[in-house]
Amino acid sequence: MQYQAEHPSITIPSGDHVISLRNRKRMDLTSVKSIERFDAEEFAVKTSQGHLSIKGEELRIVHLDVDKGLLTLEGHVRTFQYDDEDREPTRNFLHKLFG
Repeated sequence: MQYQAEHPSITIPSGDHVISLRNRKRMDLTSVKSIERFDAEEFAVKTSQGHLSIKGEELRIVHLDVDKGLLTLEGHVRTFQYDDEDREPTRNFLHKLFG
């Protein structure tokens, strides 16, 4: 039996959502539906498993394939967290006040 450490072959079933994080510097995501907003410190991404918030420093898009739902980010990843798919959008102070 031969072990291939450099680039193991992994088959990802179509539609599965997978995150791969290497040394907190490179993040690969599958099943990305849209990028809602982004800057160098935060990405808000809609995936097949819900809304994903990625926070860090010097974040940037390295690869984006809209048709396949693939996204690769580089930078220093500090945190990533999922939110419920059906939550209400956050409202600002004036909208809460005057409704």
